[in-house]
Amino acid sequence: MDTPFLVVIMSIVALHLAALLGGGLALGIMRLLGHAPTSIDGAEGRESIH
Repeated sequence: MDTPFLVVIMSIVALHLAALLGGGLALGIMRLLGHAPTSIDGAEGRESIH
């Protein structure tokens, strides 16, 4: 295969991997801090202020 082509493919794979790992790391930190991930509508998972 062509070397520039391999570099492009590896760069794309590395960027996707970094994005997935970064998101997982952020989610893990949020769980450690006690903030459960909310649903899409945002209504569940919030605590009442009352």
